[in-house]
Amino acid sequence: MALTNNERSPDLLQIIRDAIQAELTNLWTCLPCEVIKYDPEAVTVDVQSTIKIPINLPSGEIELVELPMFLDVPVMFPCAGGFTITHPIKQGDECLVSFADRNIDVWWQQGGIQNPFDTRKHDLSDGFAFFRPQSQAKKISGISTTDLEIRNDANTCKIQITLDGVINFIGTKSVFHHPVELLETLDVVGASTLQNTLDVTGKSTLSAGASIGGIEFSTHKHGGVQSGGSDTGNPK
Repeated sequence: MALTNNERSPDLLQIIRDAIQAELTNLWTCLPCEVIKYDPEAVTVDVQSTIKIPINLPSGEIELVELPMFLDVPVMFPCAGGFTITHPIKQGDECLVSFADRNIDVWWQQGGIQNPFDTRKHDLSDGFAFFRPQSQAKKISGISTTDLEIRNDANTCKIQITLDGVINFIGTKSVFHHPVELLETLDVVGASTLQNTLDVTGKSTLSAGASIGGIEFSTHKHGGVQSGGSDTGNPK
């Protein structure tokens, strides 16, 4: 490949530009990646960059190569104040890996305020995985433009909070693995079945096939019951 006139006799400005460009090739900020392996105990992922990197060959040609896999990248879940929002991570999931300004090795192992292990900066070894940027090939659809939602990608089950304060549980069913205490009105429109204790402090209204212990209110009748007097008192 023939040399250009600038390569034969570069001016000072071009030399400075080339030097800056050469340094920038070793400065890493963030890259979209794909999960190869997830370790839920260590809360880390092994990921592969989805962007190939151009390499200048001695011949003057440019070759596009894949970066090596990034191993043991810490996963970033939203968390603070003793609470964490977690989600499953699967092979093939997309993420964005952001590279720290300094070496994170000692901090990652011990936490707290630490000295850096060495002087590397913006290195491929110091990434954090954020989930997730979405390529057009894997983007989700049906995103609400008015409500806050926690949902699956298929949009078949979700927790939805509207601006007027309504919380909707949308899916096949809602399961509570603990006692349920209702302090305000309970209004059940569809069929309802109670198999254990329900403690309702406020008003409750059941309709459309409500049953407790297999006894349905709308159809159950007692036989041999005599009517009481005009003042029967409160139920006991």
